[in-house]
Amino acid sequence: MRKPPASPQARDTIATPHPLTEQLIDRLGAGSGDRVLDYASGSGRNTAALRDAGVTVVAIDDQRAACPTTLADVDEAFDAVLSTHGLLHGNVPAVATNLHWIADHLKMDGLLYATFGSSRDARFGKGTRIDASTFAPIDGDERGVPHTYFDERQVRSLLAVEFEVESLQERGVDEVVGSWAHRKRALRGAVHWFIVARKRYCAETAVVTAR
Repeated sequence: MRKPPASPQARDTIATPHPLTEQLIDRLGAGSGDRVLDYASGSGRNTAALRDAGVTVVAIDDQRAACPTTLADVDEAFDAVLSTHGLLHGNVPAVATNLHWIADHLKMDGLLYATFGSSRDARFGKGTRIDASTFAPIDGDERGVPHTYFDERQVRSLLAVEFEVESLQERGVDEVVGSWAHRKRALRGAVHWFIVARKRYCAETAVVTAR
């Protein structure tokens, strides 16, 4: 299985921040002193927006986020974690494991602003089937990269292990996603879950998968 494409870092590739980033900035407030982990930072558009707002950010790039031991050497706890595409890739157990890593690095009551793939996405069921929820495109920039898609029950079940969901919205994202990852073929009919959640207890619970 291929890893997601690495993002360019040239400033002229950085677009406006993701809507969840803007929501998080509004919630934290400028100069709050909060520490945020940008998990799978892509082109850097969200990291830049957070830093411009006076938020302290630790950015984990896409290649590092795709590794099994992504946060093994990160020994600090964060007030919030932002992931606008880092939890879209991999199969269900891989997404659940990464979500557990994230929860483990959040303070109690820490915030998660994240996107997950929706089963209403036009790509669901197309390409190479990995399992019932996971498919990899057969062409384009993300050829061979597994993408997992959830319905509402599944995504709530996935989050319930360690998070209390504050809001869950299903959004069309053709004009929102980072274009650097889709240069060969623009997205048509892409749908993501926009999640705002709060860590609700220190999880020593084993990682479970959504069913």
